[in-house]
Amino acid sequence: MLYPPGMDDTEQDHLVQVVKDWTVAHGLAVRPPPSLVPAGSDPSGILATSAPVTLFPSPFPRGCFEQAKAVQETYNELYARISQDEEFLGQIIKE
Repeated sequence: MLYPPGMDDTEQDHLVQVVKDWTVAHGLAVRPPPSLVPAGSDPSGILATSAPVTLFPSPFPRGCFEQAKAVQETYNELYARISQDEEFLGQIIKE
């Protein structure tokens, strides 16, 4: 299996446009620091751009994926319990 899949320039341009539209429609945008925006080109401070994304996920070993799946339920429970422990969170913030 070829990964990432091969595509011609027209297909790639279309995919890039779809991803850009999706990021705008779903609020996946960032504002550049004012130091990167030329003076006068954004007087209202509304300039934003799509956050960096990738067209295809980076592959990683199946074994690592299976390990992550195996601990996910336990991790979710731990995360939920920590988020509800106000005393513990208060101590962490004080530190």
